[in-house]
Amino acid sequence: MSYFPMFIDIEGKHILVVGAGKIALRRVQTLLQFRARIKVIAKEIPKEQKEAFHLLVSEGKIVLEEKAFEESDLTEALFLVLAATNVKKLNHEICMLCRKRKILANTATDRTDCGDGSDHRKVAETAARIRKVLEMEHEEKNQSRQQRE
Repeated sequence: MSYFPMFIDIEGKHILVVGAGKIALRRVQTLLQFRARIKVIAKEIPKEQKEAFHLLVSEGKIVLEEKAFEESDLTEALFLVLAATNVKKLNHEICMLCRKRKILANTATDRTDCGDGSDHRKVAETAARIRKVLEMEHEEKNQSRQQRE
């Protein structure tokens, strides 16, 4: 199967993140950079992430519901759902429900469930290479500027 890579404007779009662990928090923090409207649903928040999630709530950046995911959480307003629980079967079930409703979905546990075919390891490696190139360019510009001064 081949996949078409694309960029999507998610500003103001409703995004549901199911789960509140390390991966879910990282994804929420990334999505916030694009001004998405984020709701997080998690049965429980690990103590290591609890403070960070509650800070985001107190700053008005996300809505957080501490409860189990239910099918009724998949509303028509949703543009994207990220299944980021530590339960592979639940993540799969969420993705299948989203497909039935024509909601974009992505999971942290199995790329075959992702509608976009993401290989998370390759994405992370590519992002690291891009960051390195950008840092080198930035450094070169700074050195060039300092030489002119």
